[in-house]
Amino acid sequence: MRAPGPAAVLLAAMLLPALLRAQQPDFETAARYSADNAGLAVLVYVEGKLVFEQYQNGHRPETPQHIFSGTKSFAPIVALVAQQEGLLQLDEKVCDTITEWQGDKNRERITIRHLLNFTSGLQNIDDALHSAKTRDKYAASVACEGKTAPGHRFQYGSNHLMVFGEVMRRKLAKAGTEAKPLPKDFVGYLQARVLDPIDCKFASWLRDAEGNPALPYGAFLTAREWGKFGLLVLDGGKHDGKQIVPKEPFAECFVGSKANPEYGLNFWLIGARAHRHNERIPADTVTAAGMYDQKLYLMPSQKMLVVRFGRTGAKAKFNDLGFLDSLFGE
Repeated sequence: MRAPGPAAVLLAAMLLPALLRAQQPDFETAARYSADNAGLAVLVYVEGKLVFEQYQNGHRPETPQHIFSGTKSFAPIVALVAQQEGLLQLDEKVCDTITEWQGDKNRERITIRHLLNFTSGLQNIDDALHSAKTRDKYAASVACEGKTAPGHRFQYGSNHLMVFGEVMRRKLAKAGTEAKPLPKDFVGYLQARVLDPIDCKFASWLRDAEGNPALPYGAFLTAREWGKFGLLVLDGGKHDGKQIVPKEPFAECFVGSKANPEYGLNFWLIGARAHRHNERIPADTVTAAGMYDQKLYLMPSQKMLVVRFGRTGAKAKFNDLGFLDSLFGE
């Protein structure tokens, strides 16, 4: 067998660094794609360590950002903790708590799981729920008509989680005692059971005129603080070796429904589609996503978490595939 000539050896030497770079995620290119599309921040964690951090277009590390629907990802984590504590079961009927639904042919069949995977069949009333004119958004959501049988149709919208907020409020009020008081609402419970144990702080949380916290879109926090929550999820509910969220049912967050296989319990399961588009993108990629491209990307096989903020109000061309292509190479 003839040995390669000097030209071939030189070419291989020139190509090797590029090939090695192509096998590794390219944080700088991904950050550039983000910045060019109204990005505010890109943070990358690998194996629990912050390995890349860049703030863009005038954003500062200490400035909280409204994560909009990224807030939804807190709901299933609270549900799993509440299930472990005996407050609820994912497959219990909501009408056991929202008793005014009893006797309604569609609404009396809705479970908490249906609320979390957006297959409850409730009529969408987002226009009302996103308006300050609706003073009690929980009451408005509970009053929603059951348009279709639960489980058959995926309908993205805010009312499912507003109803879950009312379920949590009623359950906490019923279970709490003078000797053992419980938080008054979803946010109080989230803070006490999940965020405080991982030293995660939100800056503020939108509430309606009646004081009800907006579960679907209410949280404001910094990129590093959202990263703390993301690391908890990436590690299967564990923090510093302690299981904060029960381990056994945790994977249910990332199982789609028959109505929408790409949506789990408030997480978008984008990995399979993204991997078909570009085999470098991990097939297990999931994301929590908010308006104006607030993103929490979780890639368990890579032990990688990416936090991305986008500027509120911006009309950008940012999309998941473009960002992931820039991160992993096309």
